Amino acid sequence: MPQWLRPKLPEGPLRVFNRELHALHGKAGFPSARKLYLAVGKVVSHTNIHHAFVKPTLPSWGVVEVVVEQLAHQARPRLVAETEVNRFKALWDKAHASGSVSTPASGVSTPPSANEHASPSGRVPPTSLPSAFISRNGLIHQAIMDLHEAGKPVGVPQVAAELERRGQLEICGGEDYLFECVKVAIKGAYQAGMSMPEFAVLSARKVRAAADAREELVASVFEPGSDAERVQRAFDRVTEQHPHLARTHAKNAPSS
Repeated sequence: MPQWLRPKLPEGPLRVFNRELHALHGKAGFPSARKLYLAVGKVVSHTNIHHAFVKPTLPSWGVVEVVVEQLAHQARPRLVAETEVNRFKALWDKAHASGSVSTPASGVSTPPSANEHASPSGRVPPTSLPSAFISRNGLIHQAIMDLHEAGKPVGVPQVAAELERRGQLEICGGEDYLFECVKVAIKGAYQAGMSMPEFAVLSARKVRAAADAREELVASVFEPGSDAERVQRAFDRVTEQHPHLARTHAKNAPSS
């Protein structure tokens, strides 16, 4: 495969990062973006993979991590994937600290806020709650369910695009957090002896139950006419879903 054109960059951390990424690409035999897209399990679009090499901006770390890992496996002689990922994380951190962050392409309008548009199924995302009670997992779950109900793909690129359209991608931790969710899901499915779809359904049910519990707690606190008994029931339901909150509450409770 031909080598991709390198972007014109001034001297600095971003240029060093980009040059090293192209060098690793060469060690792997210059695989195409489509080949890498298949190699990483389709969790990153081939367009985003190509842009990571040719755009004069710093790509998302989530994209870089999975691409570097695959290039290390394909390199000859083969490289230690973890060592390469750690090396590129250090380069990426330097470029990011220097201010070489990604910027939206020209001609792309700013995504509308969550309250300006309803989801594909007609529901408005639940961003009217106080920020302290917004669950990024709940927002991700809602986006996935709405895309699924609309008959659309629900891969990481599609979910990220939908969250960005709603103005929620930053709240949810960006694409990097979505990639972390994928890693956790793969590991969890393996440990549970379940297929990915089975584990995804189980996880989705837990996320939905936890989100419902938190929403009930918020309602019990702010709705007129609510009493202490309702608040306590709601709090117990939340701590049932989030045991760490119960431990924190017990630790911070004043001793008698």
